[in-house]
Amino acid sequence: MKDNLVKEFAERIKVLEERLGYQFKDKTILLNALTHRSFAVEYPKKIADYEVLEFLGDAVLSLIVSEILIKAFPKAREGELSQIRSAVISEAYLSKLARIINLGELVLLSKGEIAQKGMERESLLCDVFEAVFGAIYVDCGYSIDIPREIFNRFFKDQLIKDIKNGDIPRDYKSLLQILTQKVFGKTPKYKVVMTKGPEHDKVFTVECQIEDLKTIGKGKSKKEAETNAAKEAYKRLSKEGETTSH
Repeated sequence: MKDNLVKEFAERIKVLEERLGYQFKDKTILLNALTHRSFAVEYPKKIADYEVLEFLGDAVLSLIVSEILIKAFPKAREGELSQIRSAVISEAYLSKLARIINLGELVLLSKGEIAQKGMERESLLCDVFEAVFGAIYVDCGYSIDIPREIFNRFFKDQLIKDIKNGDIPRDYKSLLQILTQKVFGKTPKYKVVMTKGPEHDKVFTVECQIEDLKTIGKGKSKKEAETNAAKEAYKRLSKEGETTSH
């Protein structure tokens, strides 16, 4: 069954292998990394989606980016490095890197996701990008060397350039946490207050609370909604701080 699936999607697998400059020993792993849950549910044959590989890839990319930051910015302090890493390992930035290799056009999506242009969504592109690096890591026998080499070859220079130019997203969750610990001695809490829409096009509403302040954020994923809620809270607290200081 696995061999049949690989043959069925052989062209898609081949294209990504060529773009990465890496030949998978187990091509099923790469196929799984390209399979969205909506496609797995809709497809008549049994096929695994990318969610577990995404979880693994997030950790792989975090390590690779940490190494790059320490070497590129040896005088930076731990707090500054953490903020930069969080900004880089974000939906907004990883989706930007995914677009460099046109990853969106290779993802297996349900008809509903395709109709909703899911392949253009930041959250989806980020997830698949993470899953692909998780897949490389597994295929290499859980060794970081080849994933690191591939990332550095395609994305390292762009990453360092963007950091130096300030072209990375602001990590509002981290910024808010630092601010609230300083002002209140505690961190904000997030909770999902509403989920609307079909499975392939959900919209999450998240509430961020710190002391008496409550803000709301919406997004196509919980992470995006939390970030938007944190952004609003950070702006309001920062504005209050400026008013108080004056």
